[in-house]
Amino acid sequence: MKDSKMYRHPICKSTELVDDTMKKVTIDTVDVLVGRRNGKLFACNNSCPHKAASLSKGHFNGDNIVCYMHGYEYNIFTGKLEKMSSWKKEDTWVEQDPEWRKSGDLVLYSISEENGTVYVTLK
Repeated sequence: MKDSKMYRHPICKSTELVDDTMKKVTIDTVDVLVGRRNGKLFACNNSCPHKAASLSKGHFNGDNIVCYMHGYEYNIFTGKLEKMSSWKKEDTWVEQDPEWRKSGDLVLYSISEENGTVYVTLK
């Protein structure tokens, strides 16, 4: 029996991922954000490492995906947290717990393209 996580999952046709686009796909039970930015493919977990918001609702800023919820920016090719926007909507807001701002990096997945098909490997 093959390990599903080590399997190259065909997720879409190459023509479905035009440049500067992204979309959410589900592989087994994992929501994956896939896309093409400046001609390069990327794949990462769709859950923001900060507070688990759906990154597919965000937008690009250079090579970063910007989370729609709190504005945190993650590099889609390295997975690194690049920028933490201010969480304060008004100057009167007070941070209750400094732990709230902490974030890990994106979980990246292997992505490849072959014969007009895009593949993602989860592990």
